[in-house]
Amino acid sequence: MKKITVYLSEDTYEVLNNLSSRREESMSLIARKILEKRLKEESAQDGIDAVTEAVRKAMRDVLKPTEDRLAKLSAKTAVTAATAMYLNVQTIADMGKNDVVELYQEARKKAVAYLKERDDDE
Repeated sequence: MKKITVYLSEDTYEVLNNLSSRREESMSLIARKILEKRLKEESAQDGIDAVTEAVRKAMRDVLKPTEDRLAKLSAKTAVTAATAMYLNVQTIADMGKNDVVELYQEARKKAVAYLKERDDDE
């Protein structure tokens, strides 16, 4: 074993002294046990932190291309849907309907209600 010198506050010294009396063990032995236990915990926590960070990085690396692809598909879908909506409105207007805005608003309400419906397999 290697020897080190540690300075303790009065309160810490008293707690350690009382613990030593109750356990009938030397203060050095108790201090060594407490220090070893805490160092093992700290070392384990550092290991967990390193593993956690490595897993998170690996997950980001794997998921990033998928996230980017889904974002691009989502943007294309939004443009396509908006194009279809305006083409439908124009077609209805070309057919001579005067209440195009009202038809659009009613269709939009129905679409929102449809999206809020719950599928049987959800």
